[in-house]
Amino acid sequence: MNYLLQRRQTLVQNLKKSGADGFLVTNPVNVTYLTGFTGDSSFYFGSAKHSIVISDTRFEEQIKEECSDLDANIRGHNKTTYEAAAEVLNKAGAKTVAVEEDRLTLGELEQLKTLAPKVTFVPVSGSIEKQRTIKDPAEIDKIREAVRVAERAFRMFVATIRETDSEKEMVDSLEGYIRRAGARGSSFPPIVAVGERGALPHAPPTGKLLGDGTKILVDWGADMLYKSDITRTLRSPFGTSPTRRNKFERVGIKFEEVYDVVLQAQNAALAAIKPGVKAKDVDAAARKVFASAKLSNATDLKLADCFSHGLGHGIGLEVHEAPRVRSNSEDVLEAGMVITIEPGIYIPGWGGVRIEDDVLITHNGASLLTTLPRELTSLEG
Repeated sequence: MNYLLQRRQTLVQNLKKSGADGFLVTNPVNVTYLTGFTGDSSFYFGSAKHSIVISDTRFEEQIKEECSDLDANIRGHNKTTYEAAAEVLNKAGAKTVAVEEDRLTLGELEQLKTLAPKVTFVPVSGSIEKQRTIKDPAEIDKIREAVRVAERAFRMFVATIRETDSEKEMVDSLEGYIRRAGARGSSFPPIVAVGERGALPHAPPTGKLLGDGTKILVDWGADMLYKSDITRTLRSPFGTSPTRRNKFERVGIKFEEVYDVVLQAQNAALAAIKPGVKAKDVDAAARKVFASAKLSNATDLKLADCFSHGLGHGIGLEVHEAPRVRSNSEDVLEAGMVITIEPGIYIPGWGGVRIEDDVLITHNGASLLTTLPRELTSLEG
Protein backbone atom coordinates (compact mmCIF):
# COMPACT_ATOMS: atom_id res chain seq x y z
CA MET A 1 0.00 0.00 0.00
CA ASN A 2 1.36 3.42 -1.00
CA TYR A 3 0.20 5.42 2.00
CA LEU A 4 1.82 8.65 0.81
CA LEU A 5 -0.19 8.46 -2.40
CA GLN A 6 -3.30 7.73 -0.38
CA ARG A 7 -2.71 10.83 1.77
CA ARG A 8 -2.32 13.02 -1.33
CA GLN A 9 -5.48 11.58 -2.84
CA THR A 10 -7.37 12.37 0.35
CA LEU A 11 -6.00 15.91 0.23
CA VAL A 12 -7.36 16.37 -3.31
CA GLN A 13 -10.75 14.95 -2.30
CA ASN A 14 -10.93 17.40 0.59
CA LEU A 15 -10.19 20.33 -1.72
CA LYS A 16 -13.83 20.33 -2.81
CA LYS A 17 -14.83 21.55 0.66
CA SER A 18 -12.78 24.72 0.21
CA GLY A 19 -13.82 25.30 -3.39
CA ALA A 20 -10.21 25.09 -4.57
CA ASP A 21 -8.70 23.11 -7.42
CA GLY A 22 -5.23 22.90 -5.87
CA PHE A 23 -3.39 23.20 -2.56
CA LEU A 24 -0.08 24.95 -1.99
CA VAL A 25 1.33 23.39 1.19
CA THR A 26 3.99 25.48 2.94
CA ASN A 27 4.17 23.92 6.42
CA PRO A 28 7.27 21.66 6.29
CA VAL A 29 5.65 19.07 8.58
CA ASN A 30 2.69 18.79 6.22
CA VAL A 31 5.02 18.60 3.22
CA THR A 32 6.73 15.63 4.88
CA TYR A 33 3.36 14.02 5.68
CA LEU A 34 2.24 14.21 2.05
CA THR A 35 5.48 13.45 0.24
CA GLY A 36 7.94 11.68 2.55
CA PHE A 37 10.50 14.45 1.92
CA THR A 38 12.36 15.21 5.17
CA GLY A 39 14.21 18.36 4.17
CA ASP A 40 13.14 21.95 4.77
CA SER A 41 12.58 25.19 2.86
CA SER A 42 10.30 23.39 0.43
CA PHE A 43 6.63 23.50 -0.61
CA TYR A 44 4.24 21.04 -2.18
CA PHE A 45 1.56 21.71 -4.79
CA GLY A 46 -1.16 19.13 -5.13
CA SER A 47 -4.19 18.97 -7.40
CA ALA A 48 -6.11 16.37 -9.38
CA LYS A 49 -3.45 16.55 -12.10
CA HIS A 50 -0.30 17.66 -10.27
CA SER A 51 1.95 16.46 -7.43
CA ILE A 52 4.99 18.70 -7.33
CA VAL A 53 7.66 19.28 -4.69
CA ILE A 54 9.02 22.83 -4.91
CA SER A 55 12.56 23.02 -3.56
CA ASP A 56 16.13 24.09 -4.33
CA THR A 57 19.37 22.52 -5.53
CA ARG A 58 20.49 21.59 -2.00
CA PHE A 59 17.74 18.96 -1.86
CA GLU A 60 17.62 17.81 -5.50
CA GLU A 61 19.23 14.42 -4.88
CA GLN A 62 17.42 13.92 -1.57
CA ILE A 63 14.07 14.43 -3.29
CA LYS A 64 15.02 11.80 -5.87
CA GLU A 65 15.75 9.38 -3.02
CA GLU A 66 12.78 10.11 -0.77
CA CYS A 67 9.96 10.81 -3.24
CA SER A 68 11.03 9.63 -6.67
CA ASP A 69 7.42 9.22 -7.82
CA LEU A 70 6.76 12.97 -7.58
CA ASP A 71 7.60 15.77 -9.97
CA ALA A 72 9.98 18.39 -8.65
CA ASN A 73 10.53 22.05 -9.42
CA ILE A 74 14.12 22.80 -8.36
CA ARG A 75 14.93 26.49 -8.17
CA GLY A 76 18.35 28.03 -8.47
CA HIS A 77 19.99 30.29 -5.90
CA ASN A 78 18.74 33.37 -7.78
CA LYS A 79 15.07 32.59 -7.17
CA THR A 80 12.99 32.47 -3.97
CA THR A 81 10.74 29.58 -3.00
CA TYR A 82 7.72 31.86 -3.48
CA GLU A 83 8.85 32.76 -6.99
CA ALA A 84 9.28 29.07 -7.77
CA ALA A 85 5.86 28.31 -6.30
CA ALA A 86 4.21 31.02 -8.38
CA GLU A 87 5.95 29.62 -11.46
CA VAL A 88 4.46 26.19 -10.73
CA LEU A 89 0.97 27.62 -10.20
CA ASN A 90 1.13 29.65 -13.39
CA LYS A 91 2.35 26.69 -15.48
CA ALA A 92 -0.33 24.44 -13.98
CA GLY A 93 -3.03 26.94 -14.93
CA ALA A 94 -4.31 26.91 -11.38
CA LYS A 95 -7.32 29.13 -10.81
CA THR A 96 -8.24 28.68 -7.16
CA VAL A 97 -5.56 27.50 -4.74
CA ALA A 98 -5.91 26.70 -1.04
CA VAL A 99 -3.13 27.92 1.25
CA GLU A 100 -2.48 27.28 4.94
CA GLU A 101 -3.61 30.44 6.66
CA ASP A 102 -2.00 29.36 9.94
CA ARG A 103 1.37 29.13 8.19
CA LEU A 104 1.54 31.99 5.67
CA THR A 105 2.05 35.55 6.84
CA LEU A 106 0.06 38.35 5.23
CA GLY A 107 3.25 39.51 3.53
CA GLU A 108 3.92 36.09 2.04
CA LEU A 109 0.36 35.79 0.80
CA GLU A 110 0.55 39.23 -0.81
CA GLN A 111 3.80 38.17 -2.45
CA LEU A 112 2.10 35.12 -3.97
CA LYS A 113 -0.80 37.24 -5.20
CA THR A 114 1.63 39.57 -6.94
CA LEU A 115 3.62 36.73 -8.50
CA ALA A 116 0.54 34.76 -9.60
CA PRO A 117 -2.11 37.45 -10.31
CA LYS A 118 -4.48 35.07 -12.12
CA VAL A 119 -4.75 32.76 -9.10
CA THR A 120 -7.38 33.21 -6.39
CA PHE A 121 -5.95 32.13 -3.05
CA VAL A 122 -8.30 30.57 -0.48
CA PRO A 123 -7.06 30.58 3.14
CA VAL A 124 -7.71 27.21 4.78
CA SER A 125 -7.12 26.34 8.44
CA GLY A 126 -6.27 22.95 9.90
CA SER A 127 -7.45 20.70 7.07
CA ILE A 128 -4.20 18.74 6.72
CA GLU A 129 -3.71 18.70 10.48
CA LYS A 130 -7.15 17.14 10.83
CA GLN A 131 -6.25 14.55 8.19
CA ARG A 132 -3.09 13.76 10.16
CA THR A 133 -5.05 12.89 13.33
CA ILE A 134 -5.97 9.47 11.90
CA LYS A 135 -2.76 7.50 11.54
CA ASP A 136 -2.42 4.94 8.78
CA PRO A 137 -0.66 1.60 9.49
CA ALA A 138 2.70 2.92 8.27
CA GLU A 139 2.52 5.84 10.71
CA ILE A 140 1.50 3.61 13.61
CA ASP A 141 4.48 1.35 12.89
CA LYS A 142 6.80 4.37 12.97
CA ILE A 143 5.38 5.59 16.29
CA ARG A 144 5.78 2.08 17.73
CA GLU A 145 9.42 2.20 16.61
CA ALA A 146 9.88 5.59 18.30
CA VAL A 147 8.43 4.12 21.50
CA ARG A 148 10.72 1.08 21.36
CA VAL A 149 13.79 3.25 20.85
CA ALA A 150 12.80 5.58 23.71
CA GLU A 151 12.27 2.63 26.04
CA ARG A 152 15.64 1.14 25.07
CA ALA A 153 17.32 4.46 25.83
CA PHE A 154 15.55 4.71 29.19
CA ARG A 155 16.77 1.29 30.28
CA MET A 156 20.36 2.30 29.44
CA PHE A 157 19.86 5.58 31.29
CA VAL A 158 18.50 4.00 34.47
CA ALA A 159 21.28 1.39 34.50
CA THR A 160 24.06 3.98 34.40
CA ILE A 161 23.03 7.08 36.37
CA ARG A 162 24.79 7.69 39.67
CA GLU A 163 23.97 9.32 42.97
CA THR A 164 26.36 12.17 42.17
CA ASP A 165 24.82 12.98 38.77
CA SER A 166 23.06 16.33 38.46
CA GLU A 167 19.79 16.91 36.62
CA LYS A 168 21.76 18.61 33.84
CA GLU A 169 24.18 15.72 33.55
CA MET A 170 21.33 13.22 33.49
CA VAL A 171 19.50 15.15 30.76
CA ASP A 172 22.70 15.19 28.69
CA SER A 173 23.28 11.46 29.14
CA LEU A 174 19.65 10.61 28.36
CA GLU A 175 19.83 12.56 25.10
CA GLY A 176 22.96 10.61 24.23
CA TYR A 177 21.31 7.29 24.97
CA ILE A 178 18.32 8.24 22.81
CA ARG A 179 20.65 8.76 19.86
CA ARG A 180 22.67 5.65 20.70
CA ALA A 181 19.46 3.62 20.74
CA GLY A 182 18.86 4.62 17.12
CA ALA A 183 16.91 7.88 17.13
CA ARG A 184 17.62 11.03 15.13
CA GLY A 185 17.48 12.80 18.47
CA SER A 186 15.06 13.65 21.24
CA SER A 187 11.44 14.47 20.51
CA PHE A 188 11.92 17.47 22.83
CA PRO A 189 14.45 18.50 25.50
CA PRO A 190 14.12 15.75 28.14
CA ILE A 191 12.95 16.59 31.65
CA VAL A 192 14.76 15.11 34.65
CA ALA A 193 13.47 16.47 37.96
CA VAL A 194 14.82 15.30 41.32
CA GLY A 195 12.87 15.48 44.59
CA GLU A 196 10.75 18.57 45.13
CA ARG A 197 11.62 19.86 41.63
CA GLY A 198 9.14 17.32 40.29
CA ALA A 199 6.47 19.84 41.26
CA LEU A 200 7.43 21.76 38.11
CA PRO A 201 5.69 19.95 35.23
CA HIS A 202 8.35 21.18 32.77
CA ALA A 203 11.27 21.55 35.19
CA PRO A 204 14.41 22.90 33.50
CA PRO A 205 17.54 20.92 34.47
CA THR A 206 19.71 22.29 37.28
CA GLY A 207 22.73 21.21 39.29
CA LYS A 208 20.56 19.35 41.81
CA LEU A 209 22.00 15.88 42.41
CA LEU A 210 20.14 12.60 42.17
CA GLY A 211 21.23 11.86 45.72
CA ASP A 212 19.46 14.98 46.97
CA GLY A 213 15.96 13.56 46.44
CA THR A 214 13.94 10.45 47.16
CA LYS A 215 12.18 10.45 43.79
CA ILE A 216 12.97 11.31 40.18
CA LEU A 217 10.60 12.31 37.36
CA VAL A 218 11.81 11.63 33.81
CA ASP A 219 9.96 12.82 30.68
CA TRP A 220 11.54 11.94 27.33
CA GLY A 221 10.88 10.75 23.79
CA ALA A 222 12.64 9.57 20.65
CA ASP A 223 12.51 11.31 17.28
CA MET A 224 12.35 8.72 14.49
CA LEU A 225 10.72 11.31 12.19
CA TYR A 226 7.59 10.25 14.10
CA LYS A 227 7.81 10.93 17.81
CA SER A 228 7.24 9.24 21.15
CA ASP A 229 6.59 10.88 24.53
CA ILE A 230 6.82 8.98 27.83
CA THR A 231 7.06 9.92 31.52
CA ARG A 232 8.00 7.77 34.49
CA THR A 233 8.40 8.74 38.13
CA LEU A 234 10.67 6.46 40.13
CA ARG A 235 11.66 6.00 43.75
CA SER A 236 15.33 6.84 44.30
CA PRO A 237 17.29 4.71 46.77
CA PHE A 238 19.89 7.45 47.14
CA GLY A 239 17.89 10.35 48.51
CA THR A 240 17.88 11.60 52.05
CA SER A 241 14.72 12.13 54.10
CA PRO A 242 12.61 15.26 53.39
CA THR A 243 14.00 18.54 54.66
CA ARG A 244 10.56 19.38 56.10
CA ARG A 245 10.70 22.93 54.80
CA ASN A 246 6.95 23.14 54.38
CA LYS A 247 3.77 21.65 55.78
CA PHE A 248 3.54 18.94 53.11
CA GLU A 249 6.96 17.60 54.03
CA ARG A 250 6.23 17.92 57.74
CA VAL A 251 3.06 15.82 57.55
CA GLY A 252 4.96 13.18 55.61
CA ILE A 253 3.05 12.76 52.35
CA LYS A 254 3.77 9.23 51.16
CA PHE A 255 5.17 8.87 47.68
CA GLU A 256 3.42 5.52 47.27
CA GLU A 257 0.01 7.07 48.02
CA VAL A 258 0.45 9.88 45.52
CA TYR A 259 1.69 7.47 42.88
CA ASP A 260 -1.27 5.17 43.40
CA VAL A 261 -3.75 8.02 42.91
CA VAL A 262 -2.04 9.09 39.66
CA LEU A 263 -2.07 5.51 38.40
CA GLN A 264 -5.77 5.20 39.26
CA ALA A 265 -6.44 8.41 37.31
CA GLN A 266 -4.56 7.11 34.29
CA ASN A 267 -6.40 3.79 34.43
CA ALA A 268 -9.74 5.61 34.62
CA ALA A 269 -8.82 7.68 31.58
CA LEU A 270 -7.69 4.62 29.62
CA ALA A 271 -10.96 2.86 30.44
CA ALA A 272 -12.93 5.86 29.15
CA ILE A 273 -11.24 5.85 25.74
CA LYS A 274 -13.22 4.59 22.77
CA PRO A 275 -14.23 5.94 19.36
CA GLY A 276 -16.97 8.56 19.53
CA VAL A 277 -16.04 9.79 23.02
CA LYS A 278 -15.17 13.47 23.44
CA ALA A 279 -11.58 14.04 24.48
CA LYS A 280 -12.74 16.28 27.33
CA ASP A 281 -14.71 13.37 28.80
CA VAL A 282 -11.52 11.30 29.01
CA ASP A 283 -9.85 14.24 30.74
CA ALA A 284 -12.82 14.40 33.13
CA ALA A 285 -12.47 10.72 34.02
CA ALA A 286 -8.97 11.35 35.36
CA ARG A 287 -9.98 14.52 37.19
CA LYS A 288 -12.84 12.67 38.86
CA VAL A 289 -10.32 10.36 40.53
CA PHE A 290 -8.30 13.31 41.76
CA ALA A 291 -11.42 15.08 43.06
CA SER A 292 -12.42 12.15 45.27
CA ALA A 293 -8.96 11.02 46.44
CA LYS A 294 -7.51 11.90 49.84
CA LEU A 295 -4.03 11.40 51.23
CA SER A 296 -3.86 9.88 54.69
CA ASN A 297 -1.49 12.53 56.07
CA ALA A 298 -2.87 15.50 54.13
CA THR A 299 -6.65 15.14 54.01
CA ASP A 300 -7.09 18.89 53.46
CA LEU A 301 -5.00 18.84 50.28
CA LYS A 302 -7.25 19.01 47.20
CA LEU A 303 -5.54 16.80 44.67
CA ALA A 304 -7.78 18.08 41.87
CA ASP A 305 -6.03 21.44 42.29
CA CYS A 306 -2.64 19.73 41.97
CA PHE A 307 -3.27 18.60 38.38
CA SER A 308 -2.38 21.72 36.45
CA HIS A 309 -2.37 20.72 32.76
CA GLY A 310 -4.41 18.87 30.17
CA LEU A 311 -4.52 15.08 30.27
CA GLY A 312 -2.81 14.56 26.93
CA HIS A 313 -2.39 15.35 23.26
CA GLY A 314 -2.02 13.79 19.87
CA ILE A 315 1.42 12.66 18.79
CA GLY A 316 2.90 11.86 15.40
CA LEU A 317 5.19 13.90 13.17
CA GLU A 318 4.98 16.51 15.92
CA VAL A 319 5.21 15.78 19.61
CA HIS A 320 2.14 17.94 20.25
CA GLU A 321 -0.62 17.80 17.65
CA ALA A 322 -4.35 17.21 17.41
CA PRO A 323 -6.43 15.93 19.06
CA ARG A 324 -6.17 17.87 22.31
CA VAL A 325 -7.15 15.88 25.40
CA ARG A 326 -8.10 18.56 27.91
CA SER A 327 -11.12 19.89 29.75
CA ASN A 328 -12.17 22.41 27.08
CA SER A 329 -11.51 20.23 24.02
CA GLU A 330 -14.35 19.53 21.61
CA ASP A 331 -12.27 16.96 19.71
CA VAL A 332 -13.93 13.57 19.31
CA LEU A 333 -11.77 10.47 19.51
CA GLU A 334 -11.61 8.15 16.50
CA ALA A 335 -9.97 4.81 15.80
CA GLY A 336 -6.48 5.37 14.42
CA MET A 337 -5.63 8.35 16.60
CA VAL A 338 -2.51 8.17 18.76
CA ILE A 339 -2.54 10.23 21.95
CA THR A 340 -0.68 10.57 25.22
CA ILE A 341 -2.37 10.05 28.58
CA GLU A 342 -0.32 11.83 31.24
CA PRO A 343 -2.05 12.64 34.55
CA GLY A 344 0.09 14.19 37.24
CA ILE A 345 0.01 15.55 40.78
CA TYR A 346 2.33 18.46 41.59
CA ILE A 347 2.79 19.62 45.19
CA PRO A 348 5.12 22.62 45.67
CA GLY A 349 7.92 21.84 48.09
CA TRP A 350 7.22 18.10 48.02
CA GLY A 351 7.53 17.17 44.36
CA GLY A 352 5.42 15.60 41.66
CA VAL A 353 4.33 12.32 40.12
CA ARG A 354 3.43 11.95 36.43
CA ILE A 355 2.79 8.78 34.45
CA GLU A 356 2.64 9.20 30.67
CA ASP A 357 2.02 6.62 27.99
CA ASP A 358 1.44 6.66 24.25
CA VAL A 359 -1.93 5.17 23.34
CA LEU A 360 -3.43 3.97 20.06
CA ILE A 361 -7.21 4.30 19.86
CA THR A 362 -8.74 1.19 18.30
CA HIS A 363 -12.33 0.17 17.64
CA ASN A 364 -12.18 -1.68 20.97
CA GLY A 365 -10.74 1.17 23.05
CA ALA A 366 -7.23 2.05 24.22
CA SER A 367 -4.17 0.05 23.21
CA LEU A 368 -0.93 0.95 25.00
CA LEU A 369 2.06 1.38 22.69
CA THR A 370 4.45 1.78 25.62
CA THR A 371 5.62 -1.35 27.41
CA LEU A 372 7.57 0.01 30.38
CA PRO A 373 5.96 -0.90 33.73
CA ARG A 374 3.43 1.64 34.93
CA GLU A 375 3.43 0.35 38.48
CA LEU A 376 5.72 2.03 41.02
CA THR A 377 9.33 0.94 40.65
CA SER A 378 12.72 1.98 41.99
CA LEU A 379 15.93 2.86 40.25
CA GLU A 380 17.20 -0.39 41.75
CA GLY A 381 14.58 -2.30 39.73
